[in-house]
Amino acid sequence: MRFETGLSHGPSPNSVWTKIERLVTARRGAFTLAVIVLASLAFRLHVSNECSLWLDETTTQRGVLKPWPAVLAGPSREHPPLMYVLVRLVFDVFGPSTTALRSVSLFFGCVLLVALHELCLELRLPVKRALIVVGAFALSPFFIRHATEARHYALLASFVTLGLTRVLRLLRGRPRGRDLAGFVLCGMAAAATQYFGLAYALALLGTLGAGIRPVWRRSMWPGRVALLTSLGALLAVLAFIAMRAVARFGPGKSSAGAGPKFELSEQLLHEMIGQFPFMAYETWAWFIQPSLVFVGLSLLSWRLRGAARLLPFGIGLVPCVAALFIPATHFLTARYLAPSAVLCHLAACSALFAAYDRARTRLVHGERSALALSLVGGAALAGLVGARVREFPRGYSAGGDDYRGLQRYFVDNLAKDTRVVAYVGYIGQLLFDEQYRLGSRIIKLENFQPVAGIDRYLVIELHTGGRQAPFESLLQRKLGLSRETWRALPLVAVPHSVYQPAVKARLIQLPSDFVPPPAPKRRPRKR
Repeated sequence: MRFETGLSHGPSPNSVWTKIERLVTARRGAFTLAVIVLASLAFRLHVSNECSLWLDETTTQRGVLKPWPAVLAGPSREHPPLMYVLVRLVFDVFGPSTTALRSVSLFFGCVLLVALHELCLELRLPVKRALIVVGAFALSPFFIRHATEARHYALLASFVTLGLTRVLRLLRGRPRGRDLAGFVLCGMAAAATQYFGLAYALALLGTLGAGIRPVWRRSMWPGRVALLTSLGALLAVLAFIAMRAVARFGPGKSSAGAGPKFELSEQLLHEMIGQFPFMAYETWAWFIQPSLVFVGLSLLSWRLRGAARLLPFGIGLVPCVAALFIPATHFLTARYLAPSAVLCHLAACSALFAAYDRARTRLVHGERSALALSLVGGAALAGLVGARVREFPRGYSAGGDDYRGLQRYFVDNLAKDTRVVAYVGYIGQLLFDEQYRLGSRIIKLENFQPVAGIDRYLVIELHTGGRQAPFESLLQRKLGLSRETWRALPLVAVPHSVYQPAVKARLIQLPSDFVPPPAPKRRPRKR
């Protein structure tokens, strides 16, 4: 099967007219790519303006506001410091606004689209098909969400995609200094952005090492010295970051009491199948999407030569399968595998292109039939992408969602005669004290006392998750609400989105003579 649908006869590939046609096509492709990138940026700016920060983004904000030595050392235990350093530089220039906090991800979202287009051309996809791949990816909720929020995933996917293209170039021809330098810098940056980037950088380095013999033969002695020096420097940086990761996540560092459990993570599997592709998050697509990805990765591997054949599955599928069996004591989510999502998207599109080419070979017998097949193929692709676009705004986390939605609802409807009670923890308290003010401070449920003249309280649940039992126990002790009574109360219609857990809120009215239940007596400690 082939991805191109070029004719087998016509002008010579070296003729003047062919060169002019290629130049015109390239310029049109560059203009179209620029339109796609700018339109995506405008849409993501809209999403940023409409979407509140969520808890992980507040940790980014807290980290970058620390003193510079702490930022350079890494303000987060879970991630290396590169993203925090970049965001801090933006803060120092433009000030600590929400847009400035997300500006690094917004910028690298544009870089990722350009990098994906470059990868498509490196894999010999025609310009039009490369633009289709980029355009469909630019409309996917996974890209829009994670190329907007102030987290690491747009940077990680950009560096790995750029590095992948450079490894392919190094493996297929005479090594160029700029490709070698680009690969080394991308590998270092990916590992310094997120610890999963370390695995992707090692996979790229291992593939280049497996295919280095022909590269070595095609190089002169100065090139060989540069190659060894560059790869040695990359390996040293990766080793340093790996030791840092082991020090932070090694044995004895997990907060879980039980030992690691190597079992399939069904939740992570559902996230990857549902979020990675541009097809709809519906039951009918759950078999079609993985099948397209597997076929597409096989086609991409078949088109490559030598060690490069390891890359499609090594970047697109192996990390995803390995992550499904990482010990359950570590929290994982699909966005950690953003580089694989990029390649899975490209693979799914490649499988569809191959199916179109096969249908054209079998069914086309004239210009009319070719036109009809093109219209059918275009309609099918538009339908698949349109199914995702229909998820807007909720599926894209836009439209006054989450905390900003709660803030607007409360301020507009309840603030005059109601107070907010929550079991929020430190980060939740910080979020509403500094970002989404409610007109009065949140009353901590564990310290609840009735406010004079107030008998209505909006009780909210913010990411209670595993803390549900303590939360409901506090409701019983502080408000006299049993678990059954609490769950029977209607939920307030607060906006929420797919990519953040819903903020659950219930309105309660206490009697005027309400007295908090007495605190349970503490048992004397045995000496």
